[in-house]
Amino acid sequence: MANNSIWVSTDLVLANTKYGENERILIMTGDSVDLIEAVADVAAEVHIYDINFSTLKRLRHYIRHENVQFFDDVYPSGEIEYDTAIVFVPKGRDFGRAQMWSAINSLKTGGDLFIVGPNKGGAKSLIKDAEEAFGNCQVMDYKKSHRVAVTRKENDHYEYPADWGAIPTEKQFLSIETEMGTIEVATQPGVFSWQELDEGTAYLLDDLVFRDAKTALDIGCGYGIIGALLASKMEHVTLSDNNLLAVSCAKATIERNNISNATVIASDIYSEFDANNQFDLIISNPPFHRGFEMQTDVTHKIITRAPDYLAAGGRLVLVANAFLKYEEVMQEAFRESGIRQKNEKFKIMEGILP
Repeated sequence: MANNSIWVSTDLVLANTKYGENERILIMTGDSVDLIEAVADVAAEVHIYDINFSTLKRLRHYIRHENVQFFDDVYPSGEIEYDTAIVFVPKGRDFGRAQMWSAINSLKTGGDLFIVGPNKGGAKSLIKDAEEAFGNCQVMDYKKSHRVAVTRKENDHYEYPADWGAIPTEKQFLSIETEMGTIEVATQPGVFSWQELDEGTAYLLDDLVFRDAKTALDIGCGYGIIGALLASKMEHVTLSDNNLLAVSCAKATIERNNISNATVIASDIYSEFDANNQFDLIISNPPFHRGFEMQTDVTHKIITRAPDYLAAGGRLVLVANAFLKYEEVMQEAFRESGIRQKNEKFKIMEGILP
């Protein structure tokens, strides 16, 4: 969601909500610092959940209110009850359903769930879903093609709509066939291509060349399929992702396949690594969207900083959409680089240290 959209959504929430000095408030995103601070100035406690490791890390340094707590789990456990919950409409309807489902189940009976976001980002659909699942969801206000709606929790227990599929806050397992073998992965809404193996990753797996690599880093590991398959070929593999749901799923994938030579960590690209971390291979199917916007800065950082984390003779291998122009960035970062494979949709790029 763009910053301007966050500001509009924040204004809508603040204009249509009130908080008691003894109340506990749940906010299902860390994107709006203004909202967090404004609520914290009034309410007794404010609990923040977010899917992004980097967002929570930044907020822990920035927010100084003692009554604000941050949680590394993406969804509340249900052990704490809230007076009010706020969900900013995320990208992906299934993930939106997961957020509002976890939020409503964390409310006290009589508590209010607020859903806010841009119309083009799925606000209308998620508000309609809330009405279907909970029996009520009333639009309160509009502003600049955004809307805010409220659902009051009237029952102690709700049934997840059967036609929506499995409860999205719970992990599911998929069996996926690849050129490197069949593997079972853990997945759930909020993780990239959570229902199937995406074409870019499949294309990358078809072309993998290991050479003498003994250690590898899988950046943006998603539910862990690349790193888990690499582990059968190498001494040790590290999987990392900024998406905390992806980290949780990758850990479950590693455990499901009884892999003992792999480590999964949360990291914003290389933020949790230092110069002592040297890999023979860094591999990635990097994202090029943040929320609803296309961005290429993540891939640029993966490429430009890769030499600092590669051993001598190490390689960076990544798959990207064919239309994205990363060639010049690769050439600046690596003395030797090029395109290994290319088709109409994707290209596999490689940079090699001397």
